[in-house]
Amino acid sequence: MQVFQTNKIDFNFNRDGDITALFTIPKKQICAFQNFFNKLKENKLYDIEIKEHREIRSQNANKYMWVLCQKIAEKLTEEQNITHTKEDVYRSSIRDIGVYKDNEFDEITSKTFRTAWEKLGTGWITEQVDFSSDGNNLVIRFYYGSSTYNTKQMSKLINNLVEECKEYGIETLPPEELKSMLESWRGYGG
Repeated sequence: MQVFQTNKIDFNFNRDGDITALFTIPKKQICAFQNFFNKLKENKLYDIEIKEHREIRSQNANKYMWVLCQKIAEKLTEEQNITHTKEDVYRSSIRDIGVYKDNEFDEITSKTFRTAWEKLGTGWITEQVDFSSDGNNLVIRFYYGSSTYNTKQMSKLINNLVEECKEYGIETLPPEELKSMLESWRGYGG
């Protein structure tokens, strides 16, 4: 798969009713596009995907999120004399942020889907939140891990952890440094 970026898209109607899409490829991507185009085979069917560009969140923001989770876990362990892990704190924050989808399943199917979902990663959490209106199914909430978060959601997650740190008296980055870090990965459309 090859990815090209553009902010110039146009189209023309053909006589046979089809549409010809026109994409302007920026100069810096011309060589890559030519190499890609030369590998295309005639009369072969291709899938074309167009989606809004979003910057990938930086590793710095992701690392900082885990540092905050670790600090909170250490503080909770110290205060409550019960072991807390950074993963526990992360999962709790995932629930607080609330990026999820609810689905109805019968009991057996819900077990299968929950098991599969939770194997996707640390933040991929499920929980039963209700019963269907007819009472025959369970309503299961599927939380998405932060690896799928857009920049706005990830920013909300980190800010939530920073606020929790402040409540426990845990030192965090100064506001201007935090803002700068978040802005550095808050990309187009984020």
